Amino acid sequence: LKGALVGCEALNWREAGLMSEKGKQKIRDVLQAVKALFSESTKPSVKDEANRWLSRFKREKEAWIIADAILSQPNLTRNAYYIAAYTLRYKIQWDFYDLASKEDRKRVCDAVLKHGANHTQDGIRMQLALAISGLAIQLVGSEWRSALNDIVGFFKQPRTAMTLLDILTVLPDECNNSKMRARKTVRKQALRIFAGDTDNILKVLERYMNSAGSNVSLQFKVFRCFLSWVRHGDISPQSLVQDPLFKYTFRAVENEALFEIALEVMGELVLHTEDMKRYQPAVKVLIPNILKLGPKYLEAEKVGDSETCKSLCRLFVDLGEAYMPMVLEQGIESKQTIALMLRCVGNMNKDVAAMTFNFWYGLSRDIIDAHRKNERESKPGVIRYFESPFLELVGRLKQVMQYPPVIRNFNDEKQISEYKRIRYLAADVLVDTVNVVGIDKVLQLLLRELGVEWDRYTVDPNKWHGVEACLYCFRSVARCVPRQENEILPKLMKFILRPELEKQYALRYTATLIVGRFNDWINNHPDFIEPLLKFVVTGLGNSLQLVVSSAAYAFNYVCIGCREKLARSYVMQLFEVYQVSSRLHLRERKEIIEGLAQVIGKLPLENEIYLKALTSLIKPLAEVLRASIETKALHSETTKTRVSEALDLISQAFMSLPPTNCKQTAVLIMNLRPFLDKLMEGYLKDDSIMERVCRCWKYGIRAAKLEFAPMLQPLLEKLARFFPEHPHSSFLYVVCVCVNEFGKAPHPQYQEVMKKAYIVFSKQGMATLNSSQAFRDNPDVVGDFFDMQKRYLQTCPYIVFGCSDLVVQVFKCALVGIGVNHKDACQMLMRFFATFIKMGSELRLRYNKNPDERLKNAMAMLEKIMNHFGESMTIGLMEGIAGRLPYTRIPFVVEVIEELIKNCPEAAKAWVGRAMARMPATEHPTHEEFLQNLFARDQNHFSQRDQSTFSRAIREAVKDFSTAVRSHLR
Repeated sequence: LKGALVGCEALNWREAGLMSEKGKQKIRDVLQAVKALFSESTKPSVKDEANRWLSRFKREKEAWIIADAILSQPNLTRNAYYIAAYTLRYKIQWDFYDLASKEDRKRVCDAVLKHGANHTQDGIRMQLALAISGLAIQLVGSEWRSALNDIVGFFKQPRTAMTLLDILTVLPDECNNSKMRARKTVRKQALRIFAGDTDNILKVLERYMNSAGSNVSLQFKVFRCFLSWVRHGDISPQSLVQDPLFKYTFRAVENEALFEIALEVMGELVLHTEDMKRYQPAVKVLIPNILKLGPKYLEAEKVGDSETCKSLCRLFVDLGEAYMPMVLEQGIESKQTIALMLRCVGNMNKDVAAMTFNFWYGLSRDIIDAHRKNERESKPGVIRYFESPFLELVGRLKQVMQYPPVIRNFNDEKQISEYKRIRYLAADVLVDTVNVVGIDKVLQLLLRELGVEWDRYTVDPNKWHGVEACLYCFRSVARCVPRQENEILPKLMKFILRPELEKQYALRYTATLIVGRFNDWINNHPDFIEPLLKFVVTGLGNSLQLVVSSAAYAFNYVCIGCREKLARSYVMQLFEVYQVSSRLHLRERKEIIEGLAQVIGKLPLENEIYLKALTSLIKPLAEVLRASIETKALHSETTKTRVSEALDLISQAFMSLPPTNCKQTAVLIMNLRPFLDKLMEGYLKDDSIMERVCRCWKYGIRAAKLEFAPMLQPLLEKLARFFPEHPHSSFLYVVCVCVNEFGKAPHPQYQEVMKKAYIVFSKQGMATLNSSQAFRDNPDVVGDFFDMQKRYLQTCPYIVFGCSDLVVQVFKCALVGIGVNHKDACQMLMRFFATFIKMGSELRLRYNKNPDERLKNAMAMLEKIMNHFGESMTIGLMEGIAGRLPYTRIPFVVEVIEELIKNCPEAAKAWVGRAMARMPATEHPTHEEFLQNLFARDQNHFSQRDQSTFSRAIREAVKDFSTAVRSHLR
């Protein structure tokens, strides 16, 4: 191992040699830290410090030598050996590139193999097995091609049997371990090489199984290893069906100690033999042997053994999903499989039932495909065969959706939320069932079930759970019900209007949600609008907040679905609801305002009916703003809360208005403007309220569109006046919205206003972001500032490139912050760079279609900027890849690099090459390999459909290089 640190500047081998005092002291330090960490008498604070010290130690280059030395010394504690083995495993997994030469790597391999043979205790053995696997994966494609044979030969003695089985078990799994600092291509190549020796490994496992006798521990190890090679290896159909382990698996289920691992192996065998034609002999053995486990499932279900039920259900699901052609054949095995699935859905443990849901989805999809094919070929319909089990499934899904009896009062939202996830999933399966048997039969069945459950409820009001589950089922299939349905839905709606439902919160809650979900059906049946709307409004006064929330939701959706009819006859009644809604929570008030705004959007424009209604909607909120502005306690928490809520509701109203009637919407915004101006002046230092004011402007501008023009310049001037002292990022976002709405407007007046805004906010934004520290301190400003720049580039590039000196300064400003770590800020900055580069090709396309002097000048300016600053930008990007940015930010950088390769490949290759010259040498890939991988593909040779292939290749190349260079720098 002496050569492991040759060339290491941090440590000289002679100074750190084990005969030197420095090396001995380091070993003593490690042993002392291990003793402190594991001793029961050590204080918690000392344990924490020892743990931190060992964490730092494992990252040091001398840890290679110290760990090897500890494992070589006799009579140390088990904990000391474990920490040393773990450290070696860590170094191989994360710092493999410390081993600079072939000799170093050979010495490490020899040492770790020796330690693996000497230390056979469980925990230590596993750490060394992982270390050996890591070495084999890294080297099998180059320097250690006989790795697998060497390992098997080295550990062939009986005393190291468990060590060999551990290595063989983790080896294929580690090839798929993305946490290992090995390139994906290296791991894939290693797995491919190892998989080629699968048959030989199976023979090794067979020998161990034959010699195991009654040693259940050894049998378990063999099955665990067999599982790993079935999952990742390459077993031929002939080898599989003849392999003794394949047959042992079916006998192992009779052994309680091997039952779970045998089920796992069978499940993996099913997945491995999914190609039923290729593995037909094995499939013929697997299917009957798995179906024979049905009685074991029934027994486990009877005694309440949920873990065994889960394991068997998982196996049955694997069988059904992998062998779907068998299920569709409608034979005896198909019937047995479906019967088992239905039994699993009926399990009292809802997690067991949920395991089958994906099977039912796949089966329903394949049934529909087969039905369409049979119709084309005039064959009998496949749906008729599966109709009965799917209708039975409906009843069992109702049981899955049913809350358990322990939930009595339905007033504990936290308690019921635990079951919501399963109910949502079951609802999706119910929709799949509708796709197979049709909505009419499902509705009829649900109505019958509802009648049965209602009879039980009338006898015992505590048994409401079945009624609620039926109602939830109706709600789940709402989008499948045609608007013209006239048989079941009228009966359901009359049922919902029963006064008895008011007595039980759960029934009231779910029934109210049904009204919202069937809004389109209600619109088609106007006789139900008034009674159901009254039912919903009554729920707004319920004492349980859940019911109030459901009523607000239903009110909103009834308004959306029936807005035209409501606009003709019910506006006054809706405003009465609105006037008393101020006592509700903000969320419910938003629902009511959204629904009412949708109705107002359908009012006629004549006689200013629309404007009057919209004014009536906004006026109470404006009054709150006026009163708050006039109060002396403007900055009290109570006043700020009232202002915040009023602004949120105004934003909701503007956001919910349809994209029509812009002129009258603009009139209302004009009347509201003085209040918003005053609030901006009064709350300049309050980022939260300022954001809400700007949100009002944002949605107001979108609602009024070009009719907002008279207010455009005053608003932008006001924002520009406030921004230097109070650089709220929300100001910049308002500018972004203005760019979207007015940037492409043909009127020269708008272009002039937007040009002034670009100049002012670009200068002020750069003044705020004048250093790297400023970028770190103001991530929100960074994000919105470069979002504004990007939108200007996309919408009105004439303005950007017409300000030649300014756009240069903006680009230089972006270079200052190229290393910003904040996720959103980094993403927007990189999108600005990518958009800027992309504009080169877009400007050329525009110029080719319509030659224009301004386009020509813009192209010249862009080319000049890229020539001057392209290399600096590329250096910043490469530094980010190398570690200046977190690894999770690399996808943002890749977007820029991809545009560089697409738009200026020759210059980009030169810039990347010079950027890499500033970095240390790497392996796997080397600098030359990275350049070749990055520029090997000409994106022009890819069709539009294959652009994703090009992008994926760039992304993989950059990630591989990032991993390599970060490993070296560590």
